[in-house]
Amino acid sequence: MRIATDSFSNSLMAQIQSLSAQQTQYQQELATGDRITNPSDDPAAVNQVLNLGSQLQSLQQYSSNNAVATQITQQSYSALSNLQTISTTAGELATEGGSGTTSATSYQAYSQQLNQLVQQALQTANSQFNGNYLFGGTQTNTPPFTATYDASGNITGVTYTGTSAGASIQTGQGSIVSPYTTGATNQQIAGFLNNLVALSNAMNSQSASAVQAAQPALNTSDDNILSAVSGIGAIQSGLQADETLNQSAFTSLQGLVSNDTSTDVATTTVQLTQAQTAYQAALEAGAKIMQTSLLNYLN
Repeated sequence: MRIATDSFSNSLMAQIQSLSAQQTQYQQELATGDRITNPSDDPAAVNQVLNLGSQLQSLQQYSSNNAVATQITQQSYSALSNLQTISTTAGELATEGGSGTTSATSYQAYSQQLNQLVQQALQTANSQFNGNYLFGGTQTNTPPFTATYDASGNITGVTYTGTSAGASIQTGQGSIVSPYTTGATNQQIAGFLNNLVALSNAMNSQSASAVQAAQPALNTSDDNILSAVSGIGAIQSGLQADETLNQSAFTSLQGLVSNDTSTDVATTTVQLTQAQTAYQAALEAGAKIMQTSLLNYLN
């Protein structure tokens, strides 16, 4: 007489349950595209994914910093370009006023126009981005350029009260950039404003020689502003290069994460077929063995 023992039954059931669980796992992997549902599925791969995730977060932060730095340079570039336009207008007035053929009425008009340009330039020099002053270095809460006025409300002088450098921001792996103009450049902006005041005073004196004497300093300021514009342009180019590297590294890391977590469809399909075949064979074998043992018992 042959009867299936409890030990055999338990072993058979355990095998069938294991094969059933394998089928469920492979079906889930194919349905979701993910081969890891729980850390226990592949502890080594999970640890690798966590490390890669940390790197991805860092790259996302660099890109966010880069976007802010880019906006700062764009605003600074726009403000400096406005100052350059003011400088060009002032230069044209200086040429007219230094020609020796300017009438008293024209001198007066030019002086008034220059006073307006000084006011406009001061407002531009105290430009803000998101509530922070652009040209004050790390002093971003108060206007970096302060002016003194005469009884008529005209600016008689401008002083730079900001710091010598602006804050730096990490915009890429190993790349730390200050998107702000330097303290030296900011001092030159103050110099430009004072040169405009000097030119206005020269116009007010109605002296061609006084106007001519004020022109060289104004020309130097114009060169300084042009240099500052170029410097901001160079920073922008560097930021663009950083962001290109950030995006490339981000894509590469995403690929590595995908390799560790994504299902290999071809391989998993084969594994599912094998598990289904083994499961069916185990059911059939178990049924035959149990049937044979029962017949032997009846006999």
